[in-house]
Amino acid sequence: MTFFGVKTGRFILITSLAVMSFLTKADLIFEENFDGQPDFTSTMHTLSNTQRLSQGAIVPDNWDNIYQGTRWSPETGFPDNHASFEILAANADKTRIGTGKSMVNWRESYNAGWNNFASDSQLQVLLGQEYNELYMEFWISFSANWAGRTFEIGGQSKLARMGYYNGVGDPFNGAPPSNPALGPVLFWDYSQNTYGQRNNFAFRGGPPGYNYNMDPAAAGFEAGTNFTTKTIGKAVGGGNPMVLDQVRGGYLADVDRYDFIFHNQLWGAAGHWTKVGLYVKMNSAPGVNDGLMMQWINDQRIKVDTTVPWIGANPENKMVGWNFISLGGNDFFRPYPNEDRFEDWYALDDVVVLTSIPEDLLAETPSAPNAPLDIRVQ
Repeated sequence: MTFFGVKTGRFILITSLAVMSFLTKADLIFEENFDGQPDFTSTMHTLSNTQRLSQGAIVPDNWDNIYQGTRWSPETGFPDNHASFEILAANADKTRIGTGKSMVNWRESYNAGWNNFASDSQLQVLLGQEYNELYMEFWISFSANWAGRTFEIGGQSKLARMGYYNGVGDPFNGAPPSNPALGPVLFWDYSQNTYGQRNNFAFRGGPPGYNYNMDPAAAGFEAGTNFTTKTIGKAVGGGNPMVLDQVRGGYLADVDRYDFIFHNQLWGAAGHWTKVGLYVKMNSAPGVNDGLMMQWINDQRIKVDTTVPWIGANPENKMVGWNFISLGGNDFFRPYPNEDRFEDWYALDDVVVLTSIPEDLLAETPSAPNAPLDIRVQ
């Protein structure tokens, strides 16, 4: 799926008639390939954690807010290390097509002696209005030295959020009672532990000030799943998604329930890019368990939740809509000694936000052909 457009401030001018026809069902809200961005890092202009355009901060074009946590970067006295995220022409080798720019998020391995999240690299855009449903997709790739390729426990990193922000207070931490500014919010995390690759989500309810801590089990769905057995039957039409095992061949849905998969099987070797799609739709009324959440990997649907109470019962009987997305986030990551100042990275590229699910993702998955068997990590 390709979109052709010209950014004009916060609006997208669609220049392809074919795309305009397609977008009668799913309108393009926002897109970003980072190529036209000026060089930027999260500590280039300030070491402040919170950096907000509305308060005079310098942030990437067409974005609104940054939250960063960087211990080691050139600006903090470590010229051989990196800010928590970079958008640089020098990182062309970390883009999907080998030219231009991407958002490169650097994780710092640091143990503070408690369950600390070592680094933070969140880039947020406010969408300008509320939407009843929202679809976001992006491409992701991981560094050759990514800890999950070597260690069974590969860390946990928040990679994406979709949510509602009331425009008052902190746009990054909406937990009541101290700052009831966010809700609902969907968080998607990278996670690898002794059970292998985990497909972890956090579901937070709303409206702001109410229902922030959601109970997925009580609502009839799972927040933490996997990329194998839990995807069975989740393709459009009720089939199994055809997500390739990048190491052993075959499809991940066919992996035995007792056989855990690890990083390279899903995300591939260094240089491999994976497409991720996330979709949310509000429930029909406060307290009604009929909100939606879905996920795709390489255009294969792997998760479907149909009973999400995004907006819970509240005294005002208030409903809100989705009005922001963000990329990156904080990292629980500390497999190496602090003195190593170890960093690994993941890159995000070609971000698209739509008002609904793209039409081509709603086609039923055909019967699976014989899967390739010659895929190996070098």
